[in-house]
Amino acid sequence: MTALLRAHRVVRAAFPHGVPGAEPKQLSRVTNALNEVWKYGPYIVRINPHPGATRLQREARLLYNLPAEVRAPRPVAAGPAPFGEWMVATLLPGVEMSRAWHGLARAERRRSTKELARCLHALHSVVAPGAAAPGGDDDCPHPLPLPRLASYLARARRVPGVDQGVLNAAAEKLRVAADALDEAPTTLVHGDLHLENVLTSGGGVSGLLDFEWCRAGPPDLDLDILLHSLADPALHVESGDGFALERRDFDEVVGWLRSAYPELFAHPRLPERLWVYRLAFELRSLLAAAPTRGDAPLPPHHPYQRVVRLVEGRTELGWFVGA
Repeated sequence: MTALLRAHRVVRAAFPHGVPGAEPKQLSRVTNALNEVWKYGPYIVRINPHPGATRLQREARLLYNLPAEVRAPRPVAAGPAPFGEWMVATLLPGVEMSRAWHGLARAERRRSTKELARCLHALHSVVAPGAAAPGGDDDCPHPLPLPRLASYLARARRVPGVDQGVLNAAAEKLRVAADALDEAPTTLVHGDLHLENVLTSGGGVSGLLDFEWCRAGPPDLDLDILLHSLADPALHVESGDGFALERRDFDEVVGWLRSAYPELFAHPRLPERLWVYRLAFELRSLLAAAPTRGDAPLPPHHPYQRVVRLVEGRTELGWFVGA
């Protein structure tokens, strides 16, 4: 079954009586790294084409309970299908902040950052329902809590070509930092926060997108992907007008975010926590793209190379927290 045929079936399931002013032929594909995504009139259609999947349905249940201050899409319908699962939600106005950033004036960038901080604070104030955790899905960006992360570290030892000394050093650093983490976080985090998941309109934030990995977690977990995407934007974001963004384009963002949401940076052992979050992210990436023996030298941004730099202390933490 083609992606377009799946989209047509979802539209018929979600809108059996049709949508005024919109016809199924008006489905417009949207680029997305994980799901099949389409615009349909005032709605967004997301399809996970993996039989038995439940992530989008779980996301829909979470979205129903988020306060308006989060500025999240409102789900219309969601359900399973023989080809996987689907969700339809309201289409929020605006464009991705990553693509608008180059054209925003400094005052608009500052306003957008502070509004993003308020959206995050509202999200982080929501008590996570009992079913909020995404479970053992290997696609989850941060395989936590600690027992799960330890299992990923053990699996990484079996990857061909890795230096066991590097992983031994990672295990020791993880042991030292373990008591800085929260054993049982109770509030929601976004789980995959970067500027391609933030919409801007009129110089402010018009919405947050893709709550697929929204889960119970410590609020500062959302700093990891966000700050790393700003520190190395060539890997994550590019402005829509063709300008490649650089770290210096975001030099003021951390300060603005900290002033608007100081609690996000308040933990006395924040550098250690951020280090653990990054290790979790990189180990998951390493297992998803493991090198094989006989490969050419790994590129600098391969997950294993990033694990090595992390263990050696060559990180972006100084830029994040003034370390």
